Amino acid sequence: MTIDERYMRIAIDLAKKAEGKVSPNPIVGAVIVRNGLVIGRGYHKGPGLPHAEINALRRAGSRAKGASLYISLEPCDHFGRTPPCTAAIIKSGIKKVVVGMKDPNPINNGRGIQKLRKAGIKVIVGVLKEEERSINKPYIKFITNKVPYVTVKVAQSLDGKIATKTGDSRWITQEDSRRYVHQLRSSVDAVMVGVNTVIKDDPLLISRLPNVRQPMRI
Repeated sequence: MTIDERYMRIAIDLAKKAEGKVSPNPIVGAVIVRNGLVIGRGYHKGPGLPHAEINALRRAGSRAKGASLYISLEPCDHFGRTPPCTAAIIKSGIKKVVVGMKDPNPINNGRGIQKLRKAGIKVIVGVLKEEERSINKPYIKFITNKVPYVTVKVAQSLDGKIATKTGDSRWITQEDSRRYVHQLRSSVDAVMVGVNTVIKDDPLLISRLPNVRQPMRI
């Protein structure tokens, strides 16, 4: 693992803290490093709130001058609910920016990178790119195709059964599988089931994990 990959890994782990909390925005993490020490870190906590790199810059303060910024997604260069992050990065005196992946959003795609390079900042793109694509599949699907990212969850026995013959079985999956389902529910916007499931099982369709955003029940 290279030095750039090492710090990008920290940024990715930070981004994952926001999984299920920032839709329709992407999950993004950022780390600022100077002389081998992490001096600032942050992640995007929700729509309309400061972006990951802004949170990291605030923690680094004046120490950001001459430092390197690692960010899992290309910094924005447009006004939305928040100002463009490129301006703050340039103003801070950051000398190097390592980007995990380009932003697939047509409004920003490549613009942020170009803006930073024009300002004389060294920019490296594509470090752990596939991992960043993996954690932002819902965002990429929506922003490029304008359709939701759908996950199909099926629980069945080895012989293809979803319940006992009498229909009175509560679960056919083990505890690890059920825990994963609750993690999955906490990361999505909505959970949808068929009418027969509602009639026969009357499911809660919630995540039983603590302190998570609950999905819409459809």
